[in-house]
Amino acid sequence: MSQRISTTVLQRVIVLVFPLLVVCFCGLDVARNERGSTSRDTGLGLRKIGSAESSPALQRGGKGGDNVSPMTSSINRPDYFRLSDQKLEKTAVPEASFHSLHPDLLSQLCEQDKRQLKGYLVHLESAKRVDRHWLCWDEGVDRAKLELYHEVEKLTGLSGGGYEVLANQFQPEGRWTKTATDGFSFSAQGDTSIITWSIVPDNTTIPGLMNQSAVGSNFRSWMASLYGGSISGAAADQPWFDIFKSAFEEMAATCGLTLVYEPIDDGVSVNSSNLGELGRRGDIRIAARGLDGNSGNLAIAFPPDHGDMIFDSSDGIFKITSGSSIRLFNTITHELGHSLGLAHVCPINRTKLLEPSLTTSFRGPQFDEFQSLQRLYGDRFELHGDFRNNDTVRAAKPIELIEGSKVDFIRLSIDDDRDQDFYRFEGLIGQRLNVEVVPGEGAYLEGGETDFGCSQGTRFDSSKVHDLSVQIFAEDGEKILFEAALGGLGETERIEQFRLPSTGCFYLRVSGDQTNAAQIYELGIELMARVPAPWLKLVGHRIIEESGTIKNGRLDPGETIRLAIEVRNDGELASGPLLTHILVSDNAVLFNKSSPLQLEPGKMGVIEVVVGATGSCGEFLMIDLKIEDGSGELLKENLEFEAGVLTRPVAFDVDFENLRGLPVDWKSKTSGSGQEWDVVSSRWDSPIHSAFVPGRDSAGEAFLLSPVFELASGGGDLSFSHLYRLEAGFDGAVLEVSRDGGEWVDLLLDPSVITKGGYNRIIREGFGSAIMGQQAWSGILEGFTPVSVKLPVAWAGEIVQFRWRVVHDASSARGGWWIDDVKMEMLAEDCEPHRPEVTLALKSGEIDENYPDSSAILALETNLPLISSLSIPLEFLGSAIFSEDYLINPQVVLPAAKVSLEIPVRVIPDSIIEGSETALIQIPSGDPAFVGGRNFSVSLVISDLLNIDTWSAFFLGGEVNLLADSDGDGFNELSEYVLGTNPSLASDRPTFELVARDKKFIWPFGILPNRPDATMEIEGSSDLENWEVVDVIRVAEGLEIIPRSQKSYFRLKFSLN
Repeated sequence: MSQRISTTVLQRVIVLVFPLLVVCFCGLDVARNERGSTSRDTGLGLRKIGSAESSPALQRGGKGGDNVSPMTSSINRPDYFRLSDQKLEKTAVPEASFHSLHPDLLSQLCEQDKRQLKGYLVHLESAKRVDRHWLCWDEGVDRAKLELYHEVEKLTGLSGGGYEVLANQFQPEGRWTKTATDGFSFSAQGDTSIITWSIVPDNTTIPGLMNQSAVGSNFRSWMASLYGGSISGAAADQPWFDIFKSAFEEMAATCGLTLVYEPIDDGVSVNSSNLGELGRRGDIRIAARGLDGNSGNLAIAFPPDHGDMIFDSSDGIFKITSGSSIRLFNTITHELGHSLGLAHVCPINRTKLLEPSLTTSFRGPQFDEFQSLQRLYGDRFELHGDFRNNDTVRAAKPIELIEGSKVDFIRLSIDDDRDQDFYRFEGLIGQRLNVEVVPGEGAYLEGGETDFGCSQGTRFDSSKVHDLSVQIFAEDGEKILFEAALGGLGETERIEQFRLPSTGCFYLRVSGDQTNAAQIYELGIELMARVPAPWLKLVGHRIIEESGTIKNGRLDPGETIRLAIEVRNDGELASGPLLTHILVSDNAVLFNKSSPLQLEPGKMGVIEVVVGATGSCGEFLMIDLKIEDGSGELLKENLEFEAGVLTRPVAFDVDFENLRGLPVDWKSKTSGSGQEWDVVSSRWDSPIHSAFVPGRDSAGEAFLLSPVFELASGGGDLSFSHLYRLEAGFDGAVLEVSRDGGEWVDLLLDPSVITKGGYNRIIREGFGSAIMGQQAWSGILEGFTPVSVKLPVAWAGEIVQFRWRVVHDASSARGGWWIDDVKMEMLAEDCEPHRPEVTLALKSGEIDENYPDSSAILALETNLPLISSLSIPLEFLGSAIFSEDYLINPQVVLPAAKVSLEIPVRVIPDSIIEGSETALIQIPSGDPAFVGGRNFSVSLVISDLLNIDTWSAFFLGGEVNLLADSDGDGFNELSEYVLGTNPSLASDRPTFELVARDKKFIWPFGILPNRPDATMEIEGSSDLENWEVVDVIRVAEGLEIIPRSQKSYFRLKFSLN
């Protein structure tokens, strides 16, 4: 007994070096380890059960003894808990805990059972977590005893006491974290794993039950006695080998595991120290020995990272080889479930492979094993080609689709709250796709053992773990073409009759919600034949016009562009009348669009879009394009344009790895007793090196200088992580900067920078420190902590250098200063300022002192509409004087979204004979807001005011008879002078046609000239004898004549003043 206690103490020392697994040894009983096995060699046992089943529900305090199966025998059961009274007396038993157990149940135990129960309680309350184990029982164990042991498990925290219905079969140790093939890679929950298995040669030392000594394995001779074959020949050539091979293959098919047979086993002892090694032994090793004979334990298995399986060669049940050796097959797959990380599951109703007892009602793993193993290792599609997951577009699982055929993939899974499954397939334009994602396979009872043994469970609805969704992605793997996510929890998601927009590659993504559990699903995909129809494809797009002066073929902030989007009808039929919809992002303005009316098959069309960017440099402008006709949607695309170009050049980025000393262009300097900076591996943030300077116990300084660099246009960010052990308040560290070769100043104290992770102390004065009275990092910072400093844009273009400076006083020293992961990332903006090109032209009219009511119209124009209004101050040159000879708005504003503005120019008549004058109106140069175009000025000639003499000289060469009619048009010279027509041109003859309107008459005559020495009057008469002047009003259409009677005659009267 003392020897056994010493072994236990030794095992507790070993646990500091080797992680030990606590596992269930399920079967009739659980025993303690003897020599030859370690504390990790606790196994999970499988018990036999017949074809009949009975599970009566007993009340607390009721008589036990009812068996789950009448075929189960409990004879010849060894006492695995025989503890001496002396050991119990020496152990401090928490009596209060023991006596808190149900008294009615305790009264049903004999004294030996009470001592065993108390020993188990002592073990659970005193042992480390890794040394605590479960007890899993035969069906024939007294019900009161089962309930008491379960109370102890709950009392000590070994059992939570409740059901965990979201994949509840996991042992506390979880899954494999190290294998011979993968090492420690692919060890996280949901990762696929490659696990090897081998068969030990006979006489390999193996452990047994806890009351048994280690003996040699007899697996090969045992198998030969049952199935024939050789004891020493290659295992793979034996008649029984295919039973094991198919069992491992069937378990591997449940999830993302690859179980590989290792034909070599070197025969070293089976224990947790002799792990799998390629070419020497498997991760899981198979052996056999006598355990407890008939009607007891069939096998034991160890948990992940050990995983060995030991069969009971003394149990006669394996001699029954009917049903293709279903008893051996189900025992292998059951124990393999334990080796992979599954514990027993209840209730015993012969529906789940990992129930505590053997059944022949089915063969191999059932849905519950798929559910649990895929939580641990992902599904079978995770491992494909060179990939170990299908969580990204790059790692998408390829699937082959045949037109007209449906494929169904069952029992795939989303294994946690981060998992997503991508599938890649190819299709032709116009083919239609049906996708169906069906969650789970119904509901069933599942749960851990309860107060009433393993007869109850909680209803687990396998369809209601995740709320699934499915999306179709375009060939770029980024654009979502369609999504189905309308179904609720537990409901099927469907995509029906989705038409492929092009020929090529597409992706499906199945994803879940934030539930951290596994959701099994079935994926059905059907690719259907194309139906003749129009179908538009985006061919490309290009910028064909820019509002900015610099035509660089790209969009810049503030600029407007005309975009040509080319589409082609790749369908079999002509489209109907096309309707184009354009939506733009919030940082854009859509001005107008145009599109083709219809497209024949194979024909190209162009959609022109005029859009302006309102965002800042580097922002992306988004355009959503959708085209449809009467048959439905023909094209849907999302276009993206960056306003300018924003880059992030890196001046330096060092992690101090793979170096012999400091990096190139990094320098170390010292003063006083300061010691040089160096690269060390004593501490680091990113493995396994950092820059370090040790502390000093005498006055001195050490400097680490970065390379020099020019700061980019958008400023930048310096970041690093550090750890320091400096004498608090006496030794300190600071970060300094030099700009354009100037003096060193404290960077963190500059008011223009933004700092995170700044100084924590002020260095004391009076102790000789060069930075006394200043802020600094000082004291002890045990963990690496990030520091970031944002440099201002105002420093752009300057030459910058940093230095990390540590200053020691003249007394004691601490460890020093460690710096790691230093990065200087800048922001470079390449964006042209928007200066639209503006033109000025004469649109219509002229300015003439003879026609003061008329005006000239100038047109101020840009090639494209602008996102904001543009104010332009005009310049005035020439012989005519602004505001004396003519009037115009000197500050014109072109409104936003407009491409032109009409500007009127009016003459100011002065009745002074001074000849013609010139007015030059132009757009100024050098303004930062705009640039004058090719036509940036307008020259106007102001005609001087004429009198009868100058008019006669101009048209007729001198003084004339004003009553004469030189051109014979019926109007004498005086009338033509007043009306402004050409007296020498008969075709230039005024007409006198009246238009009646509202008891008035309109004479649609143009503009009458201003004649200082002549007048025209309109007289009216009702009898052609009595005439009088009528009222005349200038209106837009001409002259409005107001008659004095209903019957009126009119005549024009011209006279010289």
